[in-house]
Amino acid sequence: MIAVTPADARYPARLRDLARPPDPLWIDGDETALAARCIAIVGTRRMTSYGERIAREIAGACASADLVVVSGLAQGIDAAAHRGALDAGGRTVAVLGEGIALFIATVRGRRRPLVPRIRASGALVSEYAPTFCAHPWTFVRRNATIAALAQAVVVVEAGERSGALITADDARRLGRPLFAVPGPLGSAASVGTNALIACGAAQALVSADAIFAARTRSDARAPSAADPVLAALAVDALDADALRRRVRMSEGELAERLLRLELSGLIMKTPDGRYRAVT
Repeated sequence: MIAVTPADARYPARLRDLARPPDPLWIDGDETALAARCIAIVGTRRMTSYGERIAREIAGACASADLVVVSGLAQGIDAAAHRGALDAGGRTVAVLGEGIALFIATVRGRRRPLVPRIRASGALVSEYAPTFCAHPWTFVRRNATIAALAQAVVVVEAGERSGALITADDARRLGRPLFAVPGPLGSAASVGTNALIACGAAQALVSADAIFAARTRSDARAPSAADPVLAALAVDALDADALRRRVRMSEGELAERLLRLELSGLIMKTPDGRYRAVT
């Protein structure tokens, strides 16, 4: 286990987008996983069989595209996402709301076998000292760290008061593309996700392949040099609002395009929240 500070070269650059980046950040596993292309998949602890299947499918698609799955290793959707990534041979990062050593010593049930697998194919991460106990406020701060580590956030299932909705709010504040999986009408586990879609806060994710397509097919869909977003960012770094006015795209269309370009390594987000082309 290591502890890295924002001044350390190993510190995840995306965490510097937070108003108060974790200092230090404790890491147990492969710290390079935190610098890779990451997608956060979060949701309710009280998942349905539908939510579990979708979480595992999306995580598996991410793993097939060499994306690291980030989640909170809570019961329910979080654990299903970690399991889906691992079963597909991918890497995953678990951001904890307590100290890593304490969590490892006390975790039980279906999550316990995931711990050594995550440490071997990713990392356990915490902003709290190894034996620090969990409190309600530690999970709120943990949710912001999850959103910051990822290049996009997917909410699979969330009830009306689900903590996953806090992660969704953090994603929006940080400028991360936000996606939500539509759920059956009347399902308590999908009240939150359906509301995110209905109010326009999140894009509806109806197919994992729509965004997380396998790299073996990516060449056919790779952005071309004539891409208007790439052309605009080649001239100057722009924030999302200025870029949307420049290229005349809808907010949802631009968010999806920025995600694909960033995951392709063609653009990057600067510390001040603007996007620029990678040369």
